[in-house]
Amino acid sequence: METKDMHALAPTGTETEPGIKNKVSEMASQAKNAAADWGRSAASTVDKNMKTAAGALENTASALRERVPATGKVNEIGTATADKIESTARYLREHDTSDMVAGVESLVRRNPGASLCAALAVGFLIGTALKRDRDDY
Repeated sequence: METKDMHALAPTGTETEPGIKNKVSEMASQAKNAAADWGRSAASTVDKNMKTAAGALENTASALRERVPATGKVNEIGTATADKIESTARYLREHDTSDMVAGVESLVRRNPGASLCAALAVGFLIGTALKRDRDDY
């Protein structure tokens, strides 16, 4: 392209290249800040819901303990299950979303191949489920 043609594509009027770059940079910064604010708000909501879920899990564990027989194999299985449920509830109470994200990142870094396979499997299952839903309509 000749130099004359390139000048024809340049902005006209009061907008100059540095001015446009500044506007784009400012808009990108505003979008980044808005996304960060939304992320913090979403994390806060998730954290509150996790505490509610922890309470529900604790109630479930208590109800399970009340219903298992006093002795026998069913008691062992029921007690072990209640223990796992309580452990999950305790984890939810003691950790927030940033802790969980850090844990997942750490797990992925230690096991990248397995993480990739798991992500592919989950993606395949979600894709299959969405395809079935679409086919139903």
